[in-house]
Amino acid sequence: MPICWPPLRVASVLFVLLAGGSALSAAQTSVTTRELTEYQLTEPVFEKFVHATRLLTAAMREDPRFAEAPLFTRDILVAGDAPHMAADLQKRLDLDPLLAGALFAADMHARDYTKFALSLFAARLAHGFVKSGVLRKVPAGVAEHNVEFVARYEDRIAALLKGMGVE
Repeated sequence: MPICWPPLRVASVLFVLLAGGSALSAAQTSVTTRELTEYQLTEPVFEKFVHATRLLTAAMREDPRFAEAPLFTRDILVAGDAPHMAADLQKRLDLDPLLAGALFAADMHARDYTKFALSLFAARLAHGFVKSGVLRKVPAGVAEHNVEFVARYEDRIAALLKGMGVE
């Protein structure tokens, strides 16, 4: 079943990932807020991400554990604390042998997959808000670059996310 995103929670995640979110807790995590806010989506990493996502999706389809506990949940994507979301996702990718094996086959580390995924989701949400008129524009900087990236690959990203059950 596709995940539907509540607008208010989405707005808080967008603020954290696109504006820097200095109000976040200082908890130690493997991926920092700064890394997420400065992360730039690129085509070479996108190609790796696509390959890794297809391998992850195929692996999860074969394992009934993921029907009840999908990789991308509301808690991971809209909990409001980007470093914690990143830590939870990275930990799951690293510790689950099935997921770690899929990433190994794609030659992508959990940390890199996590940064790309969360940056992509935030940029896609921001792009949707700009496209629908909720936001006039995205602040200049990395976020602007990432939203432009999403606009350039909008159809491919939509198809990939639909295949993952994340819409």
